[in-house]
Amino acid sequence: MKGAATRSTLTTEVTMLLTANWRDWYHFRHQQECFKSGSGFEDYVSTVLSRFHNDFVNPDPSGTLGDGGCDGLAESGTIFYACYGQRPARSAERELAAKIGSDFARGLSQWASFHTWKFVTNAPFGPESLKVLTELQQAHVPESERPLTIRLVKTEDLWVEVVGTLDPVVLNELFPGAPGAANVELADLLPLLDALDTSGIVVETGADVLPVPATKMDFNSLPEASRLEFNAGRLLAPRIDRWYEESSDPGLYDAHGERFRALYREARGVTAVPAEVLERLYVSVAGANFRMDGKRANAAFAVVSYFFDSCHIFETPPNEETIAVSEVPDAVAH
Repeated sequence: MKGAATRSTLTTEVTMLLTANWRDWYHFRHQQECFKSGSGFEDYVSTVLSRFHNDFVNPDPSGTLGDGGCDGLAESGTIFYACYGQRPARSAERELAAKIGSDFARGLSQWASFHTWKFVTNAPFGPESLKVLTELQQAHVPESERPLTIRLVKTEDLWVEVVGTLDPVVLNELFPGAPGAANVELADLLPLLDALDTSGIVVETGADVLPVPATKMDFNSLPEASRLEFNAGRLLAPRIDRWYEESSDPGLYDAHGERFRALYREARGVTAVPAEVLERLYVSVAGANFRMDGKRANAAFAVVSYFFDSCHIFETPPNEETIAVSEVPDAVAH
């Protein structure tokens, strides 16, 4: 057997499964940072842009030259960022309009490399500010002497275009402490969920993957939506086979199968509706609200359909009981 992890190691070293609405939690933390004034907001913007661009540089002020109106250059100097954190003042709108004009003028005079100028702010953007911005856009149309793309980036734009696109590992570095999923019954399956890359489910080369037998789905009255989930999830069956094969614990598959059987019986004790039983099994594997995370949902479909097909959950039609045993994958047959 390959693999160094035993079942006990997998159980004790498993990483915490984030709550499925982790994206909402990070979005809330982003909004909190965007409520900051002045340099607090500007520092946050610089931090997230440094995670987003691999060559982002925010120049340090230098004597009388200052920073040249630049709060960051990226993509080999082709994207220029200017940033302004709101500052409580009676003339906030006029101050913002003046800031846009002055930052752009300084940047234009001192930096020849950029073709995109982005102004990032959390300040209310009123008519005076919009007037300045549109005048700059009209002055640098494609037919002008120096064509430029000039864009306003508000806090929600910053989330959609930058922060929300970051890898969860990076998001956790920015905002540590995301809550974990509660009541995940099969904690030692979490490494399997992590191992299933469901961003683009495809049949692996050489894999003989068939749809879940319609007779068993018919016998258990599975609704059409559940059948679609199962047939999509079963495309990952070869990867699950390999995961069990590479585990150094030869009894891990059997242990999970028995646990699935127990969870199925518990769910059937609560409801006889097949879709509701399935939902309880999905939650046992992937946590509550798992459908809010598409990749996790696909992983849950794959794992539950795998144990459905190996006859650990739901009922097998009487005339297929002997056939079902022979269909258990060789890597995990017992």
